[in-house]
Amino acid sequence: MRVNLTSGVDATLITTQQFKTTRIIISFLKQIESKKELAMRTLLANILETSSQKYPTQKQVAQKLAALYGASFGTTSNRHGNVHALNMILNCVNDKYLQKPQEILKQALEFLEEMLFAPLVDENGFDQKTFMRQKSNLEDYLASLADNKQTLAALKVQELYFTKSWQQVASFGSQADLKNITAQELYAYYLQCLTKDQVQIVVLGDLVSETKIQELLQNLPFVARTPQNLQPFYTQEVIPTVKETSDSEELSQSKLDLMFNLPVKYHTKDHYAALVLNGLFGGYPLSKLFVNIREKESLAYYASSSLDILRQTILVQTGIQAENKKHVVELIIQQLQAIAKQDFSLEVFENVKASLVNSYLSRLDSQMNLVNRVISDYLTNTVSDEAKWVANIKEVTPQEVANLATKIKLQAVYFLEGRG
Repeated sequence: MRVNLTSGVDATLITTQQFKTTRIIISFLKQIESKKELAMRTLLANILETSSQKYPTQKQVAQKLAALYGASFGTTSNRHGNVHALNMILNCVNDKYLQKPQEILKQALEFLEEMLFAPLVDENGFDQKTFMRQKSNLEDYLASLADNKQTLAALKVQELYFTKSWQQVASFGSQADLKNITAQELYAYYLQCLTKDQVQIVVLGDLVSETKIQELLQNLPFVARTPQNLQPFYTQEVIPTVKETSDSEELSQSKLDLMFNLPVKYHTKDHYAALVLNGLFGGYPLSKLFVNIREKESLAYYASSSLDILRQTILVQTGIQAENKKHVVELIIQQLQAIAKQDFSLEVFENVKASLVNSYLSRLDSQMNLVNRVISDYLTNTVSDEAKWVANIKEVTPQEVANLATKIKLQAVYFLEGRG
């Protein structure tokens, strides 16, 4: 059931007896306009999670959640192509499992209202002590990314590949952009989010009365805002020359990452063929990257690929010995060429499709996955259908995958050479 609460603010109510808890998510959605916004929205999410005027400390927040029979609350921030989502998530027990009904959902929404609409502020913006603590925590986290060399390499090849600055950095922003954000600036941005971002609310669980829940949601003091036509799909022109860059560190293992362009549109036949193609290429243990480069040739500690359909990319990540770089790049390209020639067994092809279907069906047991589908459907103006999704995967043919493989273009190579 989908409900419009006011202009630019919608709610989706999903009634299911599959879970013993009720999950509420309030998502603020905005078209990304600068990379600094990513850092601001991540920091804002962290601040809104930890305090409010009524619950000024994390201990008091925890005590309130305990009073709600062990409810859990947190915030996340993530990117959907060109759109950023700031999410407030609360999970609470269903009243039917309590000896005496407590109207837990009503109390949970009141708690969310407090955390969202009454943050801890002073005359200059967000409470300075809280702001500085969360900013420092985020700075430490961003700095720690350099210690994870696999993550570092993925971020480096992303920076090399994308031409838009807000696509070059991680979805949570960069240290450079975080550094100069002030409590006053962030508070002004918070007010902008509260009044201008598109808002999607999802309530999922064994909902006894959708009408009553709709009334509770109407009590949230959201103001009307101008509806926006959010565009999550990011496209980038293919360049004729591959971009390459490298760094070196005292490491025993080198990191070699490649990024490919794959011009595929969402929820088309090519979309499903792309999922199978990625599975064959490097998405599963049966894939060519894993079997041929890691197992047969013993040239990689790990070798995998991942598909980002909203940004039309395939990322290949490998851990190798430095002296094998040129050979590994050649082998990666050869695996794609083999797929383009249908050089794969029908048994492996069908096993990859079966793995995709099994993975998809298993995710239906996740509350968060079901919620994410609602957000995805809203952003892409589509409607998810489990049976249709499975049927579309099963209908993919080897020829369709081979044809799609010919369209993949290598665009960026990043090499972190280990000198150890």
